[in-house]
Amino acid sequence: MKNISDWQKTLKSAADARFPGSIWDNLRRTESIQEQLDDLKAAIEVERGLRTSDDHAHQDPNHRIGALIADILILAEERGADIESELEKVLAWFEGTTSSPKSPPLG
Repeated sequence: MKNISDWQKTLKSAADARFPGSIWDNLRRTESIQEQLDDLKAAIEVERGLRTSDDHAHQDPNHRIGALIADILILAEERGADIESELEKVLAWFEGTTSSPKSPPLG
């Protein structure tokens, strides 16, 4: 099984191969993440019967979650972020073992 760092590298390489010469910067990547998040919200609304949509991006919330995570991991790789280390910090915050001023979203 791949660790998160492996996924970061694999997804970034796949994105580069799929879109050679792409010059997306961090801001454009965050726009893509927002688009994925919007599609996820729409897919959940379709699943719950709150709206209808023929858009393929709105038919499978679980796939949208995967696409969202992929975009986030690509951004992390582009930034050289050690997500495993960052997740340890977030977990410590949730467990109340740190007083980090950065607050993860409430869930």
